Amino acid sequence: MAAIVLEPTGTNFPGGIAGGFGGPATSLDSTTRWTTAPPFALGTRAKDFTGGKWVLVRAGAAVAANDPCVFFGSALGFDDVRPASAAQQFVVGVATAAIASASYGFIQTQGVVTCKVVAATAALSLLVTGAVAAQLELADATDFAGARPAVALVTGVAAGSAICLG
Repeated sequence: MAAIVLEPTGTNFPGGIAGGFGGPATSLDSTTRWTTAPPFALGTRAKDFTGGKWVLVRAGAAVAANDPCVFFGSALGFDDVRPASAAQQFVVGVATAAIASASYGFIQTQGVVTCKVVAATAALSLLVTGAVAAQLELADATDFAGARPAVALVTGVAAGSAICLG
């Protein structure tokens, strides 16, 4: 769980995380979930106080805590985020708490976060999506032939490692 603060965007809010117009910033718990339309637009961004970044999404399938998440279908599919399920998928974030199918919640897109991995790996290893669904695996030389993204591992522990996104 992290306290996150919504990041106002658009022409009325040229940047920063202040509430705008002198009002208070909107903050909430990162594990907050909605089963009906949330009070914020899909794609709403937030920050936590450690520098982590978050985005509001709708789960197109059940997402468990610590699952690496991918857009399913459209390029900016905030309306259909699912656990990584195959090799060469672009990890857009990690769910820090479960999101039921067709429900809404924030996933972490940048910063240090706990994520499922296939096996323990050495610190600073590069991780990618692979054959095991909802987990990352150690990258090898063939993983870099295409535009396959990698995630730097911060601590080398068993499945459920702390990784660094973005």
